[in-house]
Amino acid sequence: MKTKSLMIAGVLSMISAAAFAQTAPVAQVHHDNAQIRQDVKEIHQDTRQIQRDNAVIAAKQSQVAAGQQQLQAERGERNALARAEHADVKKGDLAGAQQLDQARRAEQQNIKVEKQAIKHDEKVIARRSVDKHQEQVARRDEKLERHADRVKRDHDAAKI
Repeated sequence: MKTKSLMIAGVLSMISAAAFAQTAPVAQVHHDNAQIRQDVKEIHQDTRQIQRDNAVIAAKQSQVAAGQQQLQAERGERNALARAEHADVKKGDLAGAQQLDQARRAEQQNIKVEKQAIKHDEKVIARRSVDKHQEQVARRDEKLERHADRVKRDHDAAKI
């Protein structure tokens, strides 16, 4: 009877020790899962930010395209004024040619200003594209790091 009770007490103590030893790894798994949920939330936020950046870039690109079309139209007007000026000079109407020359020069100045605005917009788009690409590379690196951590955690958990 004494030996049976001693054996039962010994078995129970081993079971309780094993259960107690598993408490820390379980807590670690819960902590890791909480960290994974936080990482997933950050990934979703990054994805939304990238989508917003893509929308802004697309809007800027459409503005640049519209500006280029307008610039082309203004160039056509300027060329028409230059042809009219040249025709007036051929006829000998110097006063009319001088007025057309002033109008053409003003138009040329407007075109120059619009060209500068388009170049500025293109630079902004390029900077945003570079920033977006850097965010994507950083996100990919974080994803690989999390994957390595998960593999290591799973490997360690398999040892328990």
